[in-house]
Amino acid sequence: MTTPALAHLSGGPLDDQTIPLDDGAPEELVLPYSDGQVVYSLVPDAPEAEGPATAQYRFHEVSEILNQDEYDEIRPESNL
Repeated sequence: MTTPALAHLSGGPLDDQTIPLDDGAPEELVLPYSDGQVVYSLVPDAPEAEGPATAQYRFHEVSEILNQDEYDEIRPESNL
């Protein structure tokens, strides 16, 4: 198998997106999303697709807001 140059994401908020990889295929991809992060895990032994070397990743979790205090300070007040 060649070193993957792309990551194909399945599930979660980034479903069906393909993004470039800088240095091979890590076990997890932690990506910024909204006010937090999303985590995708490498699918071991996924079948190789034709075309550029692509690693398959499956949605794992959404992390919480990185710094809740800063978020509260900049979040607009709700009128509900």
